[in-house]
Amino acid sequence: MRNLFKFFGIITLILIIGISMIGCDLLFGNDSNESGGNGSGGGGSSGGGTGSTRQNAISVTLGYSTSHTISSSGENWFKFVGTGNPVIFETIGNAVATTIIIYIGDNTYYDTYTSSGGEGSNALRSQSTTSGTTYFVRITARNSTSGTYTFAVKEPTSNLRTNPIIISVGNSSSHTINSNGTHWFRFTGDGNRVFFETSGNVVNTNINIYSGDSTSYIYNNWKSGVNFITISGQIYYISITGNSGTYTFNVRHGTGDGSSRFNAIEVTQGYSSSHTITSSGEHWFIYQGTGNPVTFKTTGNVVATTIIIYTGDNTYYDTYTSSGGEGSNALRTQSTTSGTNYIIRITARNSTYGTYNFIVE
Repeated sequence: MRNLFKFFGIITLILIIGISMIGCDLLFGNDSNESGGNGSGGGGSSGGGTGSTRQNAISVTLGYSTSHTISSSGENWFKFVGTGNPVIFETIGNAVATTIIIYIGDNTYYDTYTSSGGEGSNALRSQSTTSGTTYFVRITARNSTSGTYTFAVKEPTSNLRTNPIIISVGNSSSHTINSNGTHWFRFTGDGNRVFFETSGNVVNTNINIYSGDSTSYIYNNWKSGVNFITISGQIYYISITGNSGTYTFNVRHGTGDGSSRFNAIEVTQGYSSSHTITSSGEHWFIYQGTGNPVTFKTTGNVVATTIIIYTGDNTYYDTYTSSGGEGSNALRTQSTTSGTNYIIRITARNSTYGTYNFIVE
């Protein structure tokens, strides 16, 4: 009996301790869930996790700028809810060589991966967003570096190459510029021919196109605009300058009728078509190099033709031939660089005119 009383006494003591602990939790709260990041500073808002995993990502908004510490094998996670406008994700500090990796929604494969674009060893990514969609940003260290960096979330302003406005085919947006200003845009090639044009007749604009990180433009034109066949996945930066005023920037796909260099007809290997030309006329075609030689030729012997080839944005011809083909036809075998655009101009000579065939093989 004595042992039975002792047993019930122990059970009673355990129940009293348990009830006391529950009461403390109810009174003082449970502080086991962390929020925010491992740093401080900047505007914007953060919260929702420690950033150690995707499931525990730190929530950030525009204006967020906070320091974080990372090991050479570590990773920090953030999440941003899209507003429908482009956003800049950037690391700052140059103490850590960083990489920014972005996942959209529930996707387990990353949408973008960048370890460049920022100053020095920092990373920068300009990301278009869909309103309400969550973007997960994973930051890792590279080159065996570690330490503290600042992660910033910014709104593109268009006046810096490192902070461009992201555009795509179908873009038609108005912008106001001053006489010493420059607007920057970013476009990802889709392998198709793209036209970049300004309109409005208020501003005399100049368009420069840069490929990747190059500081030398590959295409340049006043007023009429620029068009070329893009490389799929290649990043292009577009700068626009002009006098003061408002202009509209348009981006479109399109084809040409061959009447001018700007309206050149796009051709590929295997192209064969007849064209009618006057004695003083000219026809224009555009071809994207594959890295292999290509032959441009005319057939028909009705018109004495000349083939003139311009490489890329060059205004001086690369080759000029009025011979090589059968009879009065012209033929030119051209070595090509992959991704480079070649502009072909065909003219009539010896006061001839009529119909000829243009063949690419």
